[in-house]
Amino acid sequence: MRRFDAVFFENNMATVAQVKEAGFFYCSTGDPLWNNVLPSSQRERRVSRLNRTGNNTTGWARRLTALLVTACLVMAMALPVYAEVDSLPDAPDEVELLEDEQETASGENTAPPEQNAATPEPEQSAEPEQPAPTETLEPTAEPTPTPEPAATATATPVPTVTPTATPEPTEQPQKMYAATSVDNVQAVSASADTYTLYFAVPDGWSDCTVVKIYAADGGNASSDHKYFLDMQEVDETKDRRKIYSVVLNHDDHYHNGGLNGLEFRGYRSKEEAFENGNPADTAYKVVIAEVDKDLGKKWMTFNPKDSNYIGGDYYDGKNKEWSTYTVGHKHFAGQEMAFENKTSKALTNVQAWFYEPDANGELKRVGDPILLNSDGLDSGIASGSTATFKIPNVLCSFVRFTEGDNDTEISKYYNFYNEKVTGEKQKRFQYSEGQCYCYMYNGIEDATWGRPGAIRIYYDATFSKMALNGDTGDFSIPKANNNNKETIYYRIKGDDVKSESGTLVKDGTNENLYYIDIPQGYRSIIFSGDAINGDKETKGNGVSTEWLEIPTDDKNCFYADTNDDAVYNGTTRGGYWAPKGTLRDAETWKNPDTKVVDIKPAEFTEKPDTKYVTSTLYDYYTDYELNGMNRDNYGGWTGVSYRNWVTFREFDQALSDYYKKAKAQYPIYTGHFQPSYPGWGYTFAAISAALNLWGLNSDFNNENRFMAINNSTINENGNNDGEHYDYAYQGLVESKTSTGDATGEPLLKDTLKDTKVVEPHFDEAFLSGTNSKNAKLGDVYNNVAFPFTKKQIFDEDKGVDYWYFDSQDTTLYLKQDTKQDQYFLKSSTDEREKSCNLKSDSSLKTIKKDGKDVNSYGYFPFNETATSLNASTYNYGFGTKLQMDFTLTDDGKVEKDNADGTKGKTSIKFFFSGDDDVWVFIDGKLALDVGGAHGKVSGLLEFGETGDKKSNSVTAYVSRVKKGGTSDNDKDETNGNRAVKTVTYNGEKISFYAESTPLVAKDTPLVLDKGKKHTLTMYYMERGMWESNMAVAFNFPDNNELQVQKVVDLKNVTDPDFQNCFTGQKIFNFTIQNQATHYGTKVAAKPNPSDTEKVNLTAEGNKIEPATPGKKDDYIFELVKNPWPDSKPDSGQDPGQDTGQNTEQVLHWYARYMDTQSAAREKRRGILTLENPINIKDMRFLTFQVYVSQKDGSDLSLNNLYLELLDNQTPTPGQKGSLGTTGINGATYGSVEVTTDQWVTVKLDLHKMKEQGDFNNYVKTIRVGDNYNRNIYFRNFTFTPKAVPSTMTGFTTDQEDIPDYGSAESGHLENAENAQYTSTEDSDTQLVDEDGRFVLEAGETVTFSDQFRRGSYISLKEELNENLYDTTWTVCENGKEVESMSGGDSVSLPSSTPSLIEQKGNGPDDGRTEKITPETEQESGGVHNNYNGKKPTTANTIVFRSYKDPDETSSTLTKLKVKYVNTVKTGGLKIQKKAAAGEEKNITGTYKFKVTFSDVGGAGLEKEDIIRYVEIDMNDAVKYPDHTVTITGIPVGTRYTIEEETPLDGSRLQSVTVPKDCDSADVIDNTMVEGVIKEANTSPITAIFTNTKRTLINIEFNKLWEDADGTDLSTKNPPDTIYIQLQRRLKNGTGYTDWEPVNYPTAESPKYVTINRDDYGWKCIFNNLDQYPVGGSAANNYIYRIVEGTVDKAGNFTAVKPNETITINGNTYVVTAEAEATANSETNSAGSSTDNTATANSETNSETGATTTPATVTPDGTITGGSGKIVLTNTLQNPKFALDIIKKDAEPNNAGEEVFLKDVEFKLEKLKQAKTGGTQWEVDTSYTFNNNDNLHYLTGTTGTDGEIKNNPFKDLEPGRYRLTETKAHEGYNLLSKSIDIEFTQDGKYKIDDGPAQKATGDAASGYTVTFTVLNRKTPELPHTGADAPSLWLLIGMPLAVAGLLIFTFRYNRKGGRRH
Repeated sequence: MRRFDAVFFENNMATVAQVKEAGFFYCSTGDPLWNNVLPSSQRERRVSRLNRTGNNTTGWARRLTALLVTACLVMAMALPVYAEVDSLPDAPDEVELLEDEQETASGENTAPPEQNAATPEPEQSAEPEQPAPTETLEPTAEPTPTPEPAATATATPVPTVTPTATPEPTEQPQKMYAATSVDNVQAVSASADTYTLYFAVPDGWSDCTVVKIYAADGGNASSDHKYFLDMQEVDETKDRRKIYSVVLNHDDHYHNGGLNGLEFRGYRSKEEAFENGNPADTAYKVVIAEVDKDLGKKWMTFNPKDSNYIGGDYYDGKNKEWSTYTVGHKHFAGQEMAFENKTSKALTNVQAWFYEPDANGELKRVGDPILLNSDGLDSGIASGSTATFKIPNVLCSFVRFTEGDNDTEISKYYNFYNEKVTGEKQKRFQYSEGQCYCYMYNGIEDATWGRPGAIRIYYDATFSKMALNGDTGDFSIPKANNNNKETIYYRIKGDDVKSESGTLVKDGTNENLYYIDIPQGYRSIIFSGDAINGDKETKGNGVSTEWLEIPTDDKNCFYADTNDDAVYNGTTRGGYWAPKGTLRDAETWKNPDTKVVDIKPAEFTEKPDTKYVTSTLYDYYTDYELNGMNRDNYGGWTGVSYRNWVTFREFDQALSDYYKKAKAQYPIYTGHFQPSYPGWGYTFAAISAALNLWGLNSDFNNENRFMAINNSTINENGNNDGEHYDYAYQGLVESKTSTGDATGEPLLKDTLKDTKVVEPHFDEAFLSGTNSKNAKLGDVYNNVAFPFTKKQIFDEDKGVDYWYFDSQDTTLYLKQDTKQDQYFLKSSTDEREKSCNLKSDSSLKTIKKDGKDVNSYGYFPFNETATSLNASTYNYGFGTKLQMDFTLTDDGKVEKDNADGTKGKTSIKFFFSGDDDVWVFIDGKLALDVGGAHGKVSGLLEFGETGDKKSNSVTAYVSRVKKGGTSDNDKDETNGNRAVKTVTYNGEKISFYAESTPLVAKDTPLVLDKGKKHTLTMYYMERGMWESNMAVAFNFPDNNELQVQKVVDLKNVTDPDFQNCFTGQKIFNFTIQNQATHYGTKVAAKPNPSDTEKVNLTAEGNKIEPATPGKKDDYIFELVKNPWPDSKPDSGQDPGQDTGQNTEQVLHWYARYMDTQSAAREKRRGILTLENPINIKDMRFLTFQVYVSQKDGSDLSLNNLYLELLDNQTPTPGQKGSLGTTGINGATYGSVEVTTDQWVTVKLDLHKMKEQGDFNNYVKTIRVGDNYNRNIYFRNFTFTPKAVPSTMTGFTTDQEDIPDYGSAESGHLENAENAQYTSTEDSDTQLVDEDGRFVLEAGETVTFSDQFRRGSYISLKEELNENLYDTTWTVCENGKEVESMSGGDSVSLPSSTPSLIEQKGNGPDDGRTEKITPETEQESGGVHNNYNGKKPTTANTIVFRSYKDPDETSSTLTKLKVKYVNTVKTGGLKIQKKAAAGEEKNITGTYKFKVTFSDVGGAGLEKEDIIRYVEIDMNDAVKYPDHTVTITGIPVGTRYTIEEETPLDGSRLQSVTVPKDCDSADVIDNTMVEGVIKEANTSPITAIFTNTKRTLINIEFNKLWEDADGTDLSTKNPPDTIYIQLQRRLKNGTGYTDWEPVNYPTAESPKYVTINRDDYGWKCIFNNLDQYPVGGSAANNYIYRIVEGTVDKAGNFTAVKPNETITINGNTYVVTAEAEATANSETNSAGSSTDNTATANSETNSETGATTTPATVTPDGTITGGSGKIVLTNTLQNPKFALDIIKKDAEPNNAGEEVFLKDVEFKLEKLKQAKTGGTQWEVDTSYTFNNNDNLHYLTGTTGTDGEIKNNPFKDLEPGRYRLTETKAHEGYNLLSKSIDIEFTQDGKYKIDDGPAQKATGDAASGYTVTFTVLNRKTPELPHTGADAPSLWLLIGMPLAVAGLLIFTFRYNRKGGRRH
């Protein structure tokens, strides 16, 4: 049986009401509805009706299933709904809006703009969502004045307008405003030549209507320029005092920068303000400085830096304090707003609503809404028209818009003061009169504010705003030194329009972004840091751009260039156009044909005696390169200058912002930073303020540390002793990488607590755009082949080859392979001069070598196209990461050839020498620190034995280390200037003064495991400006390697959560086999003996029982003899065949019912309690075997199988495993397919099993179970530790010492058991198991080092999951795809060379055959190799040899890799919303759906359900065609459920349907759709949700079973399946008085519903039923009832009326109905009600939308007018039988009449089955008749009619009775034997076990069995002495024969006959 319940039980716990209304539905496998609900493709199919032994029942279910096929053909006929909706125009390319301010590029809040306010961008708010606005007619703070103008606004078509320019200063110029904080907006002056004063009147000025200032201009006491100016009312204070403002002009009012006097004067009227034409004196006066004072005047300036600063721009006359003016929420009162209709249709009843937040932040409506109309329309705004209106003259800061009669919301709540907002419904922008004042509605709720009819153009000043103060001057845009005004000027011109000038508006969301709305007709624009007054005017030195064509496409933002080189060369500033908000990338947008760095193409060819190490190159861009320019073209600018030394200014500023955010204590910059020493020119201090770098600014300033890190000449003491050039600075990075292993990157030292901050120079994300500049700051080149050659370079290690690179000997340049999209470094001999090291003045640097001066050569991989000896064209500033794997020998040493020919040993070493920073990590732990900007510094790592004799340790040496970071002093000084180690490298003696042991934690040294592969990662950085030295050498030995790489291609999977499902899961199974072709036997090293623990199932003291004992018909868990014994190979024995020798005991689990939602696990579990707990602390895996027979259905799913471990704690044990409702699928090691009819091994990773409670690792109990009803057998529960080998093959392994895995002797492929491999995703060395299996995860690469002999055959296969993946494999050699093969003496090639690239299949086959050579037959291990020279034919194989050089003529070892790429197959689903018939005009809202995904990929890859919410807007036909929404990119096999959220428009879910052509989804409970994703390029409609606004109800159903005395029979084997029918009729109907069936859940459904029993009984819910007919009302509701019935073979339902009987399985029941109102009942997970009490509360079901108004119920079980519950009770009826006996003679009398016999006595007794003895039945002496304890039998006597008088043989219960004739009629014989009569429950009877016959009557009235007993007279014999005896004999003998015949044919064996 299959149960479905609501999804909300999975993740989000439902409310009581939700749980109460949750729907459940049950169906039988034999019912056609089953196949409609659960098609074969969805779940575990063929759920058979089983008995407890697992056998199938008869074929009735199959025949009924066949009928379903016909039923399905006519079901689900979806009627298309066609809705005609006008298409809306595309949204204009306008600015979007933000909810809140973003952090600026530098991490600070946006600074106040100078003028025009900005239109912000959308952003997410971190604040909790603000409650929905409360509509009130009056604001809470104050009375609402009447809005001005009138509430109805006017509208006109959008005119062609001119741009808003900044006017020349006047008495009262227009102000612009911008946000300065999250709480307020500051007002600033309109120009650098004006100053605005604000004045709040004191309390006593309430009747004042005119305010003036009286001021004195001048700079000294003799100034007498005095003047009056009118002030304008602009705002009011919070206590309702008026605020006035006045704009002062510099030339007219404060020409010396300040005032000598200032007074504020107030007047009651204009007339009072003047006396004789002059301003009058008044009592209203506030004196700041007396104007008319002759002596000692007070001088007040407007410069905040002056000591005589006036104190601010805002004076509060009440508090008598100066401050900075903050705009209040009446500032824009009375100013104009507008609404532009940019849709294609007219809008009606458009209203503007204004709001103001109260003290709690809740929005309160202000005044009445303002109705907006177009000209000519009584109500509405025509398409393309604009309506204008005034901001109310009250406190208000939010506005929103509605449309239509229902006031449909068409906008968010917009704060037009650009203040902080909260919640999704709130946005913000900065109102600006004439610029940003119009809401341009284009059909979406979040539209654009701006200027109607204009094009918005942006300017990005990220790079142009930096001034070169201290270098050349301020030529920035905007001017950095313009008193923080940040003004950007523009001028626009066109063909037929007047040119206009003005200033840009600063965007409030980005401190670097400005904009201007340009009207139609203008073609060109220029941007400038100074005013532009002419149409041909430009400004040099980067002060302005050139004249630019205004773009007409989406490239609406001009990204201005950096200062270099426009400022230096005197040209206009360059830049490029691109869409606003795009990543700054001039190379892409500005100069796509010009590469910032030239990388020349070349063919990559491996060279002999060369080792290629994988590297990554990082190129950092100078300011010049950030403009998309190549330094090759920079020119010959040489010499000492800031221009040459500080070329990374923008890059360094981005670094500074990064460090500031992290509070980094050791900032690392790029460039040359000259210290401030006497006589040293071009000190960095001169330009430091302009760059404002972290470490030298006011936020964090430590100049000595800054210079010690970023300059090579000094230590942290700051002394210039000239001796620190070749000193390292240690302690710049943390001791571990970001991940703690080799996959991470270096972390900055000492950052914010508990944060991990990657060093940005090696952070690809930072360089690629995740930075404060939103710019591509460099480039990263991955997987670059870095060449190392062999050389004996250390004098101390004569005879030892090292792999080495030295820039002095070899020049490398980056190349791009012409055959593959890959990079490599190639040595160059003819371009070496371009890599010469230079001095600080760009002159050539030389060094001494062999006593001669030679050129110094550096490592400059990007310099190939530079100009020789021209530093300005050099590509300085880059990094390199080298990464290589190595393995330590047992003693950390390698062999070497001594001079005398003997073998010696030397330590394994890694050596570096050069500049600048170098950090070497081993397995993610810092081992060597050579950090800092420095000259040539050397470092050495030496492995092997040290002073403490730890052979697996490493010691680090550094030549010189200066004070700073982790070093308290210069290391050479600490050691008394004595070297701790000296080596001779390439003839150069190098002394090391610093020695250390790398630590992984405090006092914990770095220890490296022997026999394990480790990863060394070196980070190198060149960040100085003249030389770059690098030398690297190491003697790590090499190995032959086979790698297997797993790549999962997620290009079709678009959702990150689904992508994450494929990471970190070992689900890809591989098998590997090997056949050695050379040498003899070598056994593979085996793992250490382990404490493997196998569970002894038969141990005495174990307890094995089901969770529900005593119900063996329902639940079984017991130990049984294995019914499926293993067969021996080649024995001819069938699997499962018992030969009699099988004694194995296994566990048998069975549950009778299905539990697909895992709601009844507590009843279903099989529990194995161990006598002795097992300690699994050191265990890694749990394996067991499971068997499922094909008779029990399809393959077992691990999603439904569960296993739990419980520890030995009491009373509450800890748990581990399948917790909650999860299966074991998430914990499997590798993918497992449990196929039927075989024992399958399941391996679980204990580390992946979830825990609950404090699990103590002592397993006491194992619990198992499954969600389906089937027989499952378990055995071999075994806990095993992870296999870790005790030894590893040698450091330099000879081929004959490599294991052959038994293949040398067998001569064919063998499983590579115990082959060792390392993994990129696991730190332990692992082993291939006995089946040749290993498991990978996505992104993992495993390496077999020296595990397979050269020339051996390798068979590598992946177990493919073709349902989910398309799989290809590619063979690579040394990281390159194998495109060709070479033959030779070792291997022969196939006649046709196969492709080894991107081939489909489970494994590669290269077609090669290994040749037989003399070493083939060579004996090793006592066994000759039996290879016959033929390629294996049983599997695909490759030969483990090089494809390029199979004969190994070069020194490169065999390194092959097989890359498997699994491309995930995907599909999608489509949801459609429909309106109920006739309600298309009512269902017009936006409807939200919850889609829950589980069992991702059909493999349970998710950690938890993935939930997505989508919506359908019925009014948007463009975005939601046909009212549908689609989710794509879902992995095939993923299960999903779709539910509709409660609609907000008052509608309810009427029905849920699935199109008939969709075979992958099913409707559940008429509330949701459940299905499985199928592969498809396009998604067909999956689910149709139909809504109605009619009233719907829900009816819950439950079935009870009782005995006649009321005893519960639900546990006494009642039927598993019943059939019910929902019926209804109208309460007051005419012509509808008869009950009619309701097809549920859809009109195409059968007229009945099949209910299958589950662990909670027989339940379902009928959801979304009409309370009354379409078009009707509650005045005439439907009356509902539920009836039970039977279904015949044709699928016809026959109903049983209430209180009538139904016979099921031979039992007769009386069916009664009871109804109850359940408005407040709670429904549990199984669908059962837990509260049967009706309440008066009306509710709405959160899932279905149906009402829960209490219903009216009747005693006969009907419901009307609301939701409720109907319970059908089946009461078992014991039918009563009457036994009517007629006794008569067998022969009629002489007259032919029947002769009835009277006075014949009969006795009737009740029988019972005998327990012992030979008879089957015996008299039940304890049975009593007629409830009479003394009446143990009945007797009856016949009358004259032969019938029993007053017949006592009545009211007999079903059972077996015995009738005995005890007295015969006189002259007649007794019956020779009693008669057994059996009455059955179904109204039938049997006589002496004869055939069953139907009794007359029925169960209700009783049954009667009537039969006649015939007897014959006793014959009279002749008396003694009579004559003629012979006559008697003659007569008697025939008569005797005749009598015998008659007796034989007419009488039974008891002497009588019954009729």
